[in-house]
Order: sequence, then structure tokens, then C-alpha cells
Amino acid sequence: MKKLIISTAFLFAGFVSVAQQDAQFTQYMFNKLSVNPGSAGHNGGICATLLTRSQWMGFDGRPQTHLFSADALLGSKHGLGLTVFQDKLGIESSLIAKLAYSYNLMLGPGTLGIGLEVGMINKSFGDEFIAIDDYNLDPSIPNASTSAMTFDAGFGLFYNIKNKMYVGISSLHLPQTELKDVANGNAPGGTGTLNYAQSRHYYIMAGYDWAIDGDRKWVMKPSILAKTDAASTQIDATIIVLYNNLLWGGVSYRVQDAIAILAGVNFPKPSGLKFGVSYDVTTSALGDHSSGSLEFMLKYCTSIVKPPHREVYHSVRFL
Repeated sequence: MKKLIISTAFLFAGFVSVAQQDAQFTQYMFNKLSVNPGSAGHNGGICATLLTRSQWMGFDGRPQTHLFSADALLGSKHGLGLTVFQDKLGIESSLIAKLAYSYNLMLGPGTLGIGLEVGMINKSFGDEFIAIDDYNLDPSIPNASTSAMTFDAGFGLFYNIKNKMYVGISSLHLPQTELKDVANGNAPGGTGTLNYAQSRHYYIMAGYDWAIDGDRKWVMKPSILAKTDAASTQIDATIIVLYNNLLWGGVSYRVQDAIAILAGVNFPKPSGLKFGVSYDVTTSALGDHSSGSLEFMLKYCTSIVKPPHREVYHSVRFL
């Protein structure tokens, strides 16, 4: 697994890392469902995750993203999941909602999840433009709010070994649809259009739990997430150290973009709660104008316990 993680990093290292269409999260390892439907149900119970991120603090119109996801394992083979997230960047707002299903097969020492997701993308542009020149002179720029909605779908494979090692590959936005609309519903005086092409995205993820010196009191958890839209690629590499299954801390590096510090706590059983926070220090040219990015994570998991099967035995002595 260690060789797999290193090989994955080198596979994508030759590409330039720049911003992509999909929103990003530093604490990606706590929410695999949003990028891989094959992971639905792999926690073995019911899990819900809330993530909120404020990127490039100090900029007006900076990216602000909020995500909610939940998944559950039904029986031993079927996983269901729901993801909803809202992303705002300047005048642009995106709302994505999708349902995921995974079929889980025992394969060797682990479980292979074969997942499919379907949903919708809503993209809108407001009219709060800030420009030096009069944007009303350019008919390609909307002079009023506009929005459009389209169908979305994705596919993923996720292999998990006893929640101690995982690897996944997925592709989102398979239809590569376009969102088009005329400003203000083509009302009188409305000019400009929304014309947005959604690119197909590809993700590779991997992670491993290593008990230091064989002692489960200290566990090192390296992970990697590589993402590309075939035009640009981004890689996140992270190492987290978990102490006594209670507290964790770590560092993450996003190639040519940021270095992040992560910290969190697992609340004592039976609460099932996790809370995490990360702070990104921007290493690109934006770092001269930004005070970094801040992200919070809240996760709740509970097991699905089947009621015990009761068997009653009647002795023939009392028949």
C-alpha cells in the first residue's frame, strides 16, 4: 500500500496543479463519498458529515463551500449515500445534489464497492459585478441574474480492507453537460448569457493506517488524493498521527498551492462524533494577498445493530 501511494503521487507529479471546477477540501479523508460513490456504506453503519470551508480569507468574493453527506450500509452488500453541497465564488454560485448506490463484493481480504451516482447541478450568476469599465457595454456579460440546471452522473470503484487501508478510483460529471440560459429569463432589457461547460473529473485516492511499533496507541495515517479534469491536475498528500484513538494532528501539502495543518478529536464512545479543523497557508502568488483558508469538519457515525434472534425451546415434558 505504501508503494501504491508513492506511485500514485509520482504518476501525477508531472502535471501542473491549478484550480479546477469542483470544490476542494483539505479534510478529504473524512468524506470520500463526495468524490467516489463506491465508498457508500464502507463505514459499516450510518455516517453523516458536515464540512464548511472559507478559502483565501481576505479576498472579497472568495470561495465559500458547505457540504453535507450521509451514507449507510444496508445488509452486507448495499450502500446508499446522499451528498449536497453549495459553493459560492464571487458572483457564481453552484448547488449540487446527488444520490449514490454501491454494490459491495468480498474480494480477497477486503471489500470492493462498485458505485454509481446520479443527481443535478444548478449554476447561477448574480448581477453584483465589480468592473473598471461599464460591463453593460459588453453583451456577453449578463446585466441581471441568470441560472440553469442540468443532469449529472458519476461512477467509482472503492476497495477497503477492514477500514485500515483503502484505494479508490472514480470519474464524476460523466455526461459533460452544458448549462445555458439568457439573463433574467430573456426579459425585456436582459442581455448576456450563462454558458458553462461542465468538465469530466477523475479522482484517485489511497490511504493506510500504520500502527507505529505495532502499538495501536499511536497510528500514522498517510493518504493521498489526486484529481484531474484532463486539462489540469491537483494532488493532496497528507500525514495524520492519531493518539489513543482520541486526538489527531497532521500536515497536508497541495502541490503548488498550499501547506495545511490539521487537528481534531474523536469524542469518547458511545458519542460517535468527530470534530476536525484545518488551516491552509497559501504558497502560491495568492499568499501575498490572502490570510489563508479555514475549514471545519463534523462527523457522526453509528453502527447498525440487528436485533438478536430469539429462539424458544419447549421441552416435550410440558407438551
